[in-house]
Amino acid sequence: MLRSVIVAAVLASSALPAFADFDPDRLATCMKSNTTPELKTNVKQVMIHALQEQKPEANAALLNFSFSALAIATSRCGMSFADVQNPKFETAVETYAQLLGEEILNDALAMMDMPAF
Repeated sequence: MLRSVIVAAVLASSALPAFADFDPDRLATCMKSNTTPELKTNVKQVMIHALQEQKPEANAALLNFSFSALAIATSRCGMSFADVQNPKFETAVETYAQLLGEEILNDALAMMDMPAF
């Protein structure tokens, strides 16, 4: 674990060029395919806290989601830390969150034996 943190810090501080032409939709799809059950549960918590108007808890869960999304993008989807500054990364994360939200809603509807959208 410590080795991974050190490697990540070295990569983040080195002068690696950003991959300016990455496709946000492809990145979002890659991130979704690498989503863990724990991360999916975290997104559910964001939704629950937001619906219950628990802003501090929703913000904390959202921050956790953001860090997890960054970890997936950099460790599993070939994105560098330099790419985080690219506006396309924000687009990819928004698409990723939407894809997860739709999946969670469809899972909930299926659990209740209702047709998904």
